Amino acid sequence: MKVIPVILAGGAGVRLWPLSRDDKPKQFHNLTGEGTLIEQTIKRLLPHNPEMYLIVTSIRYEAECIKELNLAGVNGAILSEPCARNTAAAIIYGATYLERIYDESIMIILPSDHYIKENNKFLDTLNIALEQAMDDKLVTIGIKPTYPETGYGYIKACISNDSALPVERFIEKPDIETARKYIIDENYFWNSGIFVWKTSTIIKNFKELMPQLYNAFKPLRNMSLQQLESNEKDIWKIKDKIFNSIDSISIDHGILEKEVNKVVVPASFGWSDLGSWDSIDDVLDQDEDNNRSPDNKRVVFVDSKNCSVFTDNKRVALVGVNNLVVVESGNDILVMEKSNCQKVREVVEIIKKKE
Repeated sequence: MKVIPVILAGGAGVRLWPLSRDDKPKQFHNLTGEGTLIEQTIKRLLPHNPEMYLIVTSIRYEAECIKELNLAGVNGAILSEPCARNTAAAIIYGATYLERIYDESIMIILPSDHYIKENNKFLDTLNIALEQAMDDKLVTIGIKPTYPETGYGYIKACISNDSALPVERFIEKPDIETARKYIIDENYFWNSGIFVWKTSTIIKNFKELMPQLYNAFKPLRNMSLQQLESNEKDIWKIKDKIFNSIDSISIDHGILEKEVNKVVVPASFGWSDLGSWDSIDDVLDQDEDNNRSPDNKRVVFVDSKNCSVFTDNKRVALVGVNNLVVVESGNDILVMEKSNCQKVREVVEIIKKKE
């Protein structure tokens, strides 16, 4: 059975402004010094030798995605969305395409903007997930929490000695006190947003649990592969009508919270979704004063501690300061105390009102 990586690459990543912005979001930036995040996502699956990659993205990022596939030297297809409608729509879009190619396949759903430190451990975890998916289960990879994170969703599992655990429930992003309790309780895992399932299984779930969304995509099921990939006027008009007729719902809410036959595979492979500037500290090497940058040639630290600097073009020097994040990109500069990283979204909202 063919195993197909399906990479979701439509997000804007506003919490990493000013580097990540609408015209070039974080998945197309080299935040770690190891290549762009989408490049790393593609290369992560190379040991499985996929027959093809499928990328679901916004129309505005299609050219960047094609560039990334070509640079990686892999075979792939792009499905462009007229507008963002969350993960449920992106996944049924991808499943509809794969159903036209293969009698059966397994989808590995991968966000394009995550970081994984230990790829061998990731592949071992993935092999367990693939075995579970073969039994028609919906599989989520869950990360054992290492600190009380309030920016992630959680999964509560039924603990056993098995390598895959039954899921009791999915949990929204908690407050800090609740997150601290989850650290102590071994039943809780971060929801990584990495999913594995048969294409036929997830389509069956859409048909039963999200019939409105399933029926909305009916016009695409009658198209050829070339038409499904096409952005030509007549085809795009159909796609635009579909996406503008549906609600924005995550796969978690639409399917996973309702389906009984689901498991979580616990994992620990150095995962981060790089959702805020302070989270990138976890993936960058530090100097003796706990300062970090993916480009040390253009950054100077003098009498400064626990600072992180990201620069696109200019040299940046920090003197006599502590606990700062400094980001230079385009015409914008962000200077922020690290504990306020979650407030970047407020900055973006203020800027949009002024433009």
